[in-house]
Parts: sequence; C-alpha cells; structure tokens
Amino acid sequence: MEILKWIGIGFGICGAAMFLFFVFVFLRMIFDPQITELTALRDKAMRPLLPGVAVTEIPHQRPPLEREHNPGAGSVPDAEEWLLTPEGQLQQGERVFDHDPRRPVQVLAGAGAEVDKILYDGRIFVRDGYKPGQELADFSSGPFTGFRHVGGINSEWFLIAGDRVERPYGNTALWQVSHRDYRYTLLEKNLYFTHDRPPKTFTPAGFDGVLVAIYVDHLSYGFGGLSSAPRYSVLRAYTPRNPDGINLLRLSLKAGTIVDVEWRDGALLVTADPSRPRSPRRSLPPRLWSVTLPDSQAGNREVSGSSREVATGHVQI
Repeated sequence: MEILKWIGIGFGICGAAMFLFFVFVFLRMIFDPQITELTALRDKAMRPLLPGVAVTEIPHQRPPLEREHNPGAGSVPDAEEWLLTPEGQLQQGERVFDHDPRRPVQVLAGAGAEVDKILYDGRIFVRDGYKPGQELADFSSGPFTGFRHVGGINSEWFLIAGDRVERPYGNTALWQVSHRDYRYTLLEKNLYFTHDRPPKTFTPAGFDGVLVAIYVDHLSYGFGGLSSAPRYSVLRAYTPRNPDGINLLRLSLKAGTIVDVEWRDGALLVTADPSRPRSPRRSLPPRLWSVTLPDSQAGNREVSGSSREVATGHVQI
C-alpha cells in the first residue's frame, strides 16, 4: 500500500506540473505582445560599432510609413529565382506542384566586369546564356548548406545567406563572398528571417560607396502572419578605403528598423521604422538619425574610410 501511495503522489506531482506548464504556455500566448514589448523597450536604442561615429536623432513631423516601406535599393540587385530543367536549361517562372522536375536556382547579375552567376546545390557557375557554364566555386562541403538568399553588393563582394554546416536546421547566417577568389567572411550568425526581410543595400547620391542594412535576431508579437520584426539593424559600409566592409552602428527596434539611408550635409541620414506588428505601437512615425562619420572613415568622394582586418576562409575554386 505504501508503494501505491507514493505512485499516486508521483502521478499527482506530474499532473500538477503539466497543468502549470499549460497555464504558463496559455498565459504566454495571451500576453506575448506585452512581454515582447518589454524586451524591446529594454534594448539600447543605438550603439555605434566604430570609434568616432556620432549619432543624433533629428526631430521631424513625418507621418508613419507604409508597411514594408521600400524606397529603392542599391546599384546591384539581389539574385532572381529561376528554374533549371532536367535538360540543364534556365526558365523563368515558379514551381506549381511538388513533382515539377524543374528545380529553383539563384541567378545573380554581374556587377561591373563580373560575369552573371548561377547558384544551386552549394555550387556557383558562370551563366552561359540560358544554361550553367564553367563551375567557379564549390561550397557544398561548407561553410553553409544551400543558398537561402543571394544579394549583390558591388564588384568586389556579394552576400550569401544559408544554414551553417554544423547547424543545418539552425539559425540562418550571413556571409560576404569575393567575386574574385570566393573567399568568404562570416558577417552575422543570427539573421532575421531572410525570406521576410533580406539584407538591403543603399547607394546614396554623393556617398562614395555602398551601404548594407543587415537585420538581426527577431522579436515575436504573436503567431502567424505579420507577427514579428527584426530586433536589430546593423549598418555596414563598403568604400574605397574599406573595400572589405566595416560596421558603423546598430539600431534596436526601439530606435527603428533601417529602411532608407541618404547622404546629406556630410552625414548619413538614416530613416528607421519603429512600428511593431500586433501591438499598440504598430504604426509609429519613423525616427531619423544623423550619423556623422570620423574624418578617416567613409564619406563623400573626397573623404573615404580606412581598412579593418576580418577573419576569412577559402573554398576550393
């Protein structure tokens, strides 16, 4: 009887624990937006990532931005998704059923004198008309699996987002890859969902270089549909004196998600959208940040930036 008593107590404890767990999950679902908002408010609004960078908020009377505000991109577009037939021919269009023998591939337009590229199965090929040509690089054994996103930067670099080999189903990471020798540099280990908001490039008039906004981590305000937002936006610059790129600053969601960058009066004018999904703060006016760069760093066509060492790797080419 004593054994039955302890078995009953054990079942009672397990039942109470399961009940409390379901109550916790239920309350977490109900108050998810409020809990997430507290996390967003605790984050530091702005953090310079380069010594000498000064950031000042600019007052304005602009109304809230439209959802997914997208005023334009940099001079090099992201790759387009095409289809590759079993016969090795490229076609535009989308797969309409699971057993469609055609496979999706990424087609990246060349920048400057660079050739157009076709990317699939972790490998990169020259585009030869409407078929893959010479193989340029083989990433199939690392550092990442597949190509979740491929984006152009300039004639020196392009971006690849993919799962890391050691975590094939983990968080997507972002690399920059050289057009010339296909060496790669890890930029970010924990991207925001790249299908929702891939890295965005800007080439402001008067600025000698390319800027890239990288969206990092996520804040969830609910489940399904438009229910999350990037937790941080990192602004990275590629200039003649910073050809490998250099991070300038990081904004949290409280400061706004970076959606546009201009060059005005010797400083970067960053437009950031602090609106939250499914929240009382879901439609807020943008915040404008004036980013002054140190004299030795990226600027107008008379003032460029200095270099910074980065850890790089190589693949077989």
